[in-house]
Amino acid sequence: MKRARSVRARAVLGGVAAAFVLGGAVLAAPAVTTLPTQWRIRAPQGAVASVGTLPEGLALSRDGSRLFELENGYRKPALRVLDAATLREERTVALDGAFGVPLRDADGDGVWVAVAGAFQEQIAHVDTRTGLVDKDVSLTLPFYPVAIARSPRDGMLAVAGDLGDRVAFVDPVRERVVATRRTGSHPAALAFSADGATLFVADRGGSSVDAIGVPSSDDRSPDASRGDASGGAGRRRIPVGLHPAAIAGDGARLFVADSDDDDVAVVDERAERVVQRARVPFARDGAPGTSPNALALDGDRLYVSCGAANAVAVFRIADGRLTPLGAIPTGWYPTAVAVDRAHGVLYVADGKGESGHPNPSYKPFATTSPAYIASQLVGSIRRIPIPDDTVLASGLREVETLAQRAPADESGVVRPNGPIRHVVYVIKENRSYDEVLGDVPGADGDPSLVLFGEHVTPNQHALARRFGVFDRFFEDAHVSADGHNWSTAAFANDYLEKMWPVNYAQRRSIYDFEDAARASRPKSGYLWDEAARAGIALRNYGEFVSAGPSKPTPVSVSDDALRDATDRAFATFDMKYTDADRFAEWKREFDLYEKNHDLPQLEIVRFPRDHTSGTRPGANTPEAMVADNDEAVGALVDAISHSPDWASTAIFVIEDDAQNGPDHVDEQRAPFYLISPYAAGGVQHRAYTQASVLRTIEILLGLPPMSAYDAGAVPLTGAFRADPDLRPFDALAEHVDLHAVNARTAYRAADSAALDFAHADRVDDGTLNDILWHAVKGARATPPPYGLFTAATASKTGGDDD
Repeated sequence: MKRARSVRARAVLGGVAAAFVLGGAVLAAPAVTTLPTQWRIRAPQGAVASVGTLPEGLALSRDGSRLFELENGYRKPALRVLDAATLREERTVALDGAFGVPLRDADGDGVWVAVAGAFQEQIAHVDTRTGLVDKDVSLTLPFYPVAIARSPRDGMLAVAGDLGDRVAFVDPVRERVVATRRTGSHPAALAFSADGATLFVADRGGSSVDAIGVPSSDDRSPDASRGDASGGAGRRRIPVGLHPAAIAGDGARLFVADSDDDDVAVVDERAERVVQRARVPFARDGAPGTSPNALALDGDRLYVSCGAANAVAVFRIADGRLTPLGAIPTGWYPTAVAVDRAHGVLYVADGKGESGHPNPSYKPFATTSPAYIASQLVGSIRRIPIPDDTVLASGLREVETLAQRAPADESGVVRPNGPIRHVVYVIKENRSYDEVLGDVPGADGDPSLVLFGEHVTPNQHALARRFGVFDRFFEDAHVSADGHNWSTAAFANDYLEKMWPVNYAQRRSIYDFEDAARASRPKSGYLWDEAARAGIALRNYGEFVSAGPSKPTPVSVSDDALRDATDRAFATFDMKYTDADRFAEWKREFDLYEKNHDLPQLEIVRFPRDHTSGTRPGANTPEAMVADNDEAVGALVDAISHSPDWASTAIFVIEDDAQNGPDHVDEQRAPFYLISPYAAGGVQHRAYTQASVLRTIEILLGLPPMSAYDAGAVPLTGAFRADPDLRPFDALAEHVDLHAVNARTAYRAADSAALDFAHADRVDDGTLNDILWHAVKGARATPPPYGLFTAATASKTGGDDD
């Protein structure tokens, strides 16, 4: 029996959606906006509209009068129908899940969409005129549909299952699966051959496209939904670039977007082999990071959306080859492109919209908070007149100008073989600048937003006073999933950017973003891969590790380059372990290294307990956990500064992201500490990022950049001075009871007990933030009032040049 259609017959009023995200409202934008990453975007030349979170796919109606946009971010998934000329919203169809590009009917304006969610594994057909879902087809778990294609031979649909590593062939008339076929890892995109006999599948987990024989009518089993049908031709593998994310075909050739190789592979369909690898024209040599992720064919042109570069690359197709024509600047992280030659218009979806956002109204602890970073990360749609070749050439120069391309600035203290020969890199969890350092005099902080000020974090405040306070330090990351990748690879690839929002929205259970996860691994690897290649001595404490079979230690390590370099006795992310215990284990090894005079050149240390466990009964209070974290940081600096290696050491202390706190400048602003005898001290107003820290570490250790982001980042050269101050740092005693525990009567104690603190960010952040605010401020405390985003606050993300 066919199961109930849980997404059928839902029509959502446009006014409701407009109130939610200003859906379809035409926006005004400044000429150039500096993002928290310190890359810049140009204001659009045509209309632009705000939509929901992570717009991911675009399709046009047959007459070009309407634009269909599918979004799949942290907020409720939806299909939006926009007036193509004005980008005004006509209606929104709420969905239980969504992914990929809507597939328009061959003979109408209905669309098929992939409904990918924790409790939904199906494709659904939406009547875009009425906003009703009138068909759906269930898929066998686990599947997680991410792409749909239609056969030119008989209209059969193929659906790619990211978590099932297979495709399902669907009869859209009878609304049922008729066959399934195995694919490679994480199939992401589909295209039928011109004769419909072959299905090409991009295997995003690897570096290949599968060519799969399409089952004939005789091969189609009525029981195919229960497993793989055995009939049909076999699967052939076509090697392409790393992590292919999109496919488009013109009948003779396939164009494959290699998302981690900065190129487009051209495949001869008949020969099933690559005949060209066309490089994205604005990609940096030796520093990957454009993330080509979507394609649109228009006659003799191919448009390639490049998410990480905030641009669309444009190629000419001639004699079966691609020649670069130029580029089109876009908004923040383009994810989809659609072209309407008849009206001379290009549409681009920008997954992260048009700017960063301050979040002073974020209630670190309301049941729900619209100012939570993942909820604020709303996308946009740009309507762009199709440019001619001259404009495209000019656009290429502009895209290269808007990207951050700072000189390496290897001078003074920050240079290879300089006075600094040891780097200690400390990664903490999830706090914003104002939440911790908003009370520091002379810097740009808002004391009203402070939760864990000097009373709770005396060591961090003392370190800031002596070694420098950085009030323009921004995370490239948004949450821990991408945060630990930005912190260690200076990059989050397109797979990660697309998958973390649905994981955090609890619509995708798999967290495959750390510990050697395959599809999210970037081209150049991580900082430890660089160190291994260069022969740099490394010791890792807690990064990219997993708990053992029954206890937090000994930890397991999947990454080959990290395995032998990791202290297996250093605990994983587990809030039951104190950071004082983690420090003690680090100190045990540190003392041995000092005794033997063989301190590693690079140490990575994870102190995660400032994440807290909310008000879970019996767990330490939020203030106790943050103070424990502060004590560990102070003790580590104390130990190093009293050692013989202090004179040759730089300590960098970052948060992996800033998601769990309010900030009046930007939701990606976070505390950062540079600690060294060579630290210049004072208030540092120049803007730096996570990529800046990695670039500085790389320069000090003589390592190359890993991505376009650290290659172009401003290193911290100006934050060092030539004359060292060799006085040691004496850690301060904590004012907070480090052993204080939450009572059963604590604010929302029962809710805290139900949260999953086994891994970073496994909990609902709105709930945790409400708990923390009231746990610190009192059960009757009123969170900060809602603030307004203004051009003045937006400009603060750029920082000062001096």
